[in-house]
Amino acid sequence: MTSKFALWHRLVLAVLVTVFVSAGCGGDSGIRARVESAVARVDTALQRLGKALDDGGLRNAQLIRQYAARVAEAKPDLRDLVRVLEREGTRQGALYQGLVTRLADVRSALPSENAKPEAYAAVANELNGLFAAMDPAEFDRALADPLNVLADLSDGKLPRVDAVSASASRQANGATDLGAASQLVGNPHYGQWRTDSGGSSFWVWYGQFALIRDLLGGPRIGYGAWAGGRDYSYYHDYGRRNYTSPAARRQQAQVESTARRKFSSEGRTFRSPYARQRQGASSRVSRQKFASSGSRPRAAASRPATSSARAASTSSRPASVRGFGSGSFRGPRRGK
Repeated sequence: MTSKFALWHRLVLAVLVTVFVSAGCGGDSGIRARVESAVARVDTALQRLGKALDDGGLRNAQLIRQYAARVAEAKPDLRDLVRVLEREGTRQGALYQGLVTRLADVRSALPSENAKPEAYAAVANELNGLFAAMDPAEFDRALADPLNVLADLSDGKLPRVDAVSASASRQANGATDLGAASQLVGNPHYGQWRTDSGGSSFWVWYGQFALIRDLLGGPRIGYGAWAGGRDYSYYHDYGRRNYTSPAARRQQAQVESTARRKFSSEGRTFRSPYARQRQGASSRVSRQKFASSGSRPRAAASRPATSSARAASTSSRPASVRGFGSGSFRGPRRGK
């Protein structure tokens, strides 16, 4: 997976830079055709990611299948839920299908042929995010969240992957124990925040993921308690920029704004779920995130919490086509 896909992604990246920088420097003529060509290349990246899943080329996808078999055998009453989680390591999973939907949305929202280059800024930003999310190594890291749900369902018999143990993570972050599958709460691939008439938001699982509530039980998870007490997850602490659609990002901002106003009116202090990066990533993930951002990691960390904290500034920046992450058509900056 590593060398072949890394080389291919670098080649596609070069093509996208050429497309968008030329759009900024050369006026309106032909920009629609160039962007459509870039969309086609991103689609190819998606299909290559799908083939990597089909061929067993992603480590965490393989582990999802292995963990699912072990949990289903040990806990037959959870087999339906385990099957749902097992699909996350395939093209049928919510994470992969989310990329499919977003790319289709890009195609349907392309500006007209007569649109000015500036009209393509939102398209460019979304293509940047999609391209980064379709990197097999990045997608493999994102699969750690559903994989670790299976690990937690094994009652500790199966170790978490790319993350410290549940108890160590809660202790490091002062997190609230929200029960099994809490890594997926707040991730728009698995559910959404619903706001009631009183202005309080709570988490609702999508479709078959409602089996988490039905089979595992637990209290209703409110947004305010989750925001202030959430634990580490790959999605929230590293992958949110790449794995969130524009519509989901707006919804997240709206829910947070509503909660902030409600807390203020009640004289309570609201803590944003993203006010600080949570600790809990393994040193492997921290090193890979440093490498993918072009930064140089310090000496290997003996404690995942330390390396995770050092990566905080990295996770706050979008993974983007060089010089184009801001949606500008000015081309790459000099000296970077």
